[in-house]
Amino acid sequence: MNFDLVKCENLQQAIHIPNTTDDYQEETWFVKFGEEIVGVGLFPKGSENCILAIVGDGYDDKKVIGDIDIHDALIIEGLNIAFEGYLRSIRGDVAIGEKKVD
Repeated sequence: MNFDLVKCENLQQAIHIPNTTDDYQEETWFVKFGEEIVGVGLFPKGSENCILAIVGDGYDDKKVIGDIDIHDALIIEGLNIAFEGYLRSIRGDVAIGEKKVD
């Protein structure tokens, strides 16, 4: 898939990922583009509008969509952990390889 075509406004909530903290006003979801689950996204509580997402087929083929600079580093780390969960549970272990250091 060409992830350069994917924008936050094109992503829909697919499956809610349980929150690890109640301190923030956002929720993390697996996101889909059309009918395919393509990554994870951050949504304001009660909203269907994605504000930040990580999509891709693997560690070496991931793209961050949205304004990463306005989010706390803890939120970004949580989204990265959720993306790893996406790779393991949705893409399967074949997507897991050597982690690329950002």
